[in-house]
Amino acid sequence: MKTATIALQPPASVGLELEANRSLAGLTSIKIGGPADYFATVTHPHQLLRLVRWARGVDLPYLVLGGGSNVLISDAGVRGLVIHNRCRTVRIDPAPCCLYPQDERPFLFAEAGALLAGAARTSINEGLAGLEWAVSVPGTVGGAVINNAGAHGGEIKDNLWDVMLLDEADEVQIIRAAELEYGYRHSNLKRGESIQGGFGPVVLSANFRLSPGDGEQIRATAQGFLEHRRRTQPIEPSLGSTFTNPPGDYAGRLIDAAGLRGERFGSIEVSQTHANFLVNPAGVGGAKAADVVAMMALIQETVYQRFGVVLQPEIQRVGEWS
Repeated sequence: MKTATIALQPPASVGLELEANRSLAGLTSIKIGGPADYFATVTHPHQLLRLVRWARGVDLPYLVLGGGSNVLISDAGVRGLVIHNRCRTVRIDPAPCCLYPQDERPFLFAEAGALLAGAARTSINEGLAGLEWAVSVPGTVGGAVINNAGAHGGEIKDNLWDVMLLDEADEVQIIRAAELEYGYRHSNLKRGESIQGGFGPVVLSANFRLSPGDGEQIRATAQGFLEHRRRTQPIEPSLGSTFTNPPGDYAGRLIDAAGLRGERFGSIEVSQTHANFLVNPAGVGGAKAADVVAMMALIQETVYQRFGVVLQPEIQRVGEWS
């Protein structure tokens, strides 16, 4: 059944029609989430630019949703406009010899809606080193840039050159990686643990500087990372890593040592495969965001009581929360 449309619509020049009361659960990795008041999918940066500028002009808060990993959308949903970013161009660009005469390392260009793992595979297939770690990481390039995603000892900041974004003054800007103030799972683009629709900057694309290498070795390294993920992470719908690792330790080890592996709250379970993953085995309709929040609180309290460590969420809560 086609989702109903609404009276509030952008002009024809935007080239998109909004949907009303669109469920977001199916667009998240854990398959949980209430509806968006207004919803649209963009497949080209020009659509994204026009839609965001229109939303700002009519004071309609917006939220850009990428791959839906590491985000927990509330049961009440999201007020305002949710923009599903499916701008997915990825390509390899040679370094302009006039700008980098002594450095021929090529760039990997990726639009913000491109899957990070897909961008990594593109670089691997071209025999370029630097993004092998990302071949097993879910989510999109835009989300990875904002959150400084990482795995297997690598992080976005290691090879990111610059980012193109629409700033809060409606100007398209090129921002060098050093200006994003990267830290562990953090950048100055990140808006905290709980976010709603707003009028903030929008990531459009990113350039990564990569190095030519031994193609066979690069592929072997990436395959090892994929196999490690299959062995150590659950296949059920999940948020990804729920908590960041505290200094000198691992969140999963602490949760396991606290006796919480396999613990359930409602339909949410601490994964038997990796204790830092909360899984929703039943998929869409099987659990509520409130169950996840309650389980996280239980984990934080138990780990603190046992070990004196306060676990910090890696996920972001999205939408309207009581």
